[in-house]
Amino acid sequence: MHIQIIENKIADYIVANDLLKPKDHVLVAVSGGADSIMLVDYLNRNKASLYIRISIAHVNHKMRQEADIDMNFVKTFAKKHNITYNVLEIDVCSFAKSRKLSSEEAGRTVRYNFFESLPHDKIATAHTANDQAETILMRFLRGSDVKGLSGIPPKRDSIIRPILCLSRDEVEFYCNFYNLDFRTDHTNFLELYTRNKIRLSLIPYITKNINSNIVHTLIQHSKLYKEEEEFLLAYTKKLYDNIIIKIGNSYEINIEKFQSEMPYIQKKLLSFVISSLKNSSYNISTTHLNYAISLLHKQSGKCIDLPDNVKILRTQDFLVVYLGSATYNQSSLDLHLGDNFFLNYIIRLTLINNFSKISTNNYTKYIDYDKINSGLKVRTKQIGDRMGNKKLKKIFVDDKIPLNIRNNIPIIVDGNDVVCILCNSRLNANYYITEETKKLLKIKFILGGPHV
Repeated sequence: MHIQIIENKIADYIVANDLLKPKDHVLVAVSGGADSIMLVDYLNRNKASLYIRISIAHVNHKMRQEADIDMNFVKTFAKKHNITYNVLEIDVCSFAKSRKLSSEEAGRTVRYNFFESLPHDKIATAHTANDQAETILMRFLRGSDVKGLSGIPPKRDSIIRPILCLSRDEVEFYCNFYNLDFRTDHTNFLELYTRNKIRLSLIPYITKNINSNIVHTLIQHSKLYKEEEEFLLAYTKKLYDNIIIKIGNSYEINIEKFQSEMPYIQKKLLSFVISSLKNSSYNISTTHLNYAISLLHKQSGKCIDLPDNVKILRTQDFLVVYLGSATYNQSSLDLHLGDNFFLNYIIRLTLINNFSKISTNNYTKYIDYDKINSGLKVRTKQIGDRMGNKKLKKIFVDDKIPLNIRNNIPIIVDGNDVVCILCNSRLNANYYITEETKKLLKIKFILGGPHV
């Protein structure tokens, strides 16, 4: 092992993956451990040749007795090397409890929210090849798809991982060569978490008894998975616009078109939709994807819950993907034949040929399809709304509609004309069915759509 080989390896990796640009301000996430100290030292030593400037960010999670010592160590390191630093002190356990998150998830959320709040062009984290191998193996054991098995990417948005090419042994060799002190988190040697169990027990067992080069093997396979994932992502994006519609904060997946795709592509599409919904990379397990796709064989109205508050509703024509805690901000929605989603209602439009079986009620209306002028929309009430010659306000009073729900009642309109209102039997006379009617449009309100 030679220091020049290690440093060249990092330099080549940065260029090959286009991690840095001249004049980049690189915010380095520094815990005080060997990996992050090695990373910030390398970037600081080479900042002139890389044409970058750097600063340090450290989060004191208040989870260990040594946390304050780690924080002071990072501060001292930054001052010694004349590097600007930013520190956040936060009780992550309390944060996790208040938001019903695991301590690991809460810590990650706090860290990245803090990093994003600071000035930067890039955020550099000190993930290594060993971290990569552990991640791939952990995701494999949890049933991740190709995307998950492709591992930690060298970069994602503004986040870069310049030493993902180095083994932990190479990191420690670098630190020893340059006499770099670093902190050791003793909880890393306790099998409290799945990752620790993989690092401390599983990988050493495989290395000793099955494959002495398991870390390299896992990383090589991750590269193959990454190539497959890139191809599948490109193919999925081509299908996306033809199969999926984004409405407000929800996504509608056309069931007929979705079912025409191979099961694997269905899973890729659904995974892509959920990632779009969460606005982040989202590693959903194959088990959960299969569970979600089983909705295709369920009755309309069936809804399932997935991790992280993701919900999927099966309607007659669509799978609707949404967050259970989200709220809709729609003011209006253009309606189309089939299922439409507005507030917590499904509004189903169907063309009817059989005129003999018509039953109208507060939630089901029939109108003359050919009398529609501008195209139907659904919205809530507006000042000055009328149905025929009568103000909507007067209709609500006459029908004893409670004042507190009037602003949230769906109203079907054709241009400026109110066609019908949910919750009463009234229908605009201009859209009545007559002997000359050739096509009927059935409008059905169904309570229980996603409240998104």
